[in-house]
Amino acid sequence: MLIIDGPARTSKSTLEIAQKADLIIQPTGASRADLVPAVKEFNALKKAGIPPKKLLFVLTRLSTLAEAKAIQEYLKKTGYACSPHYIMEKASYKQVQNEGKSIGEVSYTSLRKQVKGLITSLLDYLN
Repeated sequence: MLIIDGPARTSKSTLEIAQKADLIIQPTGASRADLVPAVKEFNALKKAGIPPKKLLFVLTRLSTLAEAKAIQEYLKKTGYACSPHYIMEKASYKQVQNEGKSIGEVSYTSLRKQVKGLITSLLDYLN
């Protein structure tokens, strides 16, 4: 598995990566400032010939469960898949990243479980 953090726009390089990738994950928050460009990016990739099945949204930095459900419903209307698992906005995630660790290394069991659920769902989506 190779993870590439690419630019948030469709460039020649982004398209080359997308053509070779098995899955393109677009992390997005709940604000329109996050959602509109994310959907535009997937629309551009689809227009360039990338199959929509290879495009997956993952929601991050969410404040409430209601917000998560509302954004999942919004993204469902775009025709692109959205992971049923998401990452809430938590100070503990920021702290562990400030220590140079991944959010999966957070000390709280419930938060580690949230991250594990997301990772498992991504691997399942690939299969």
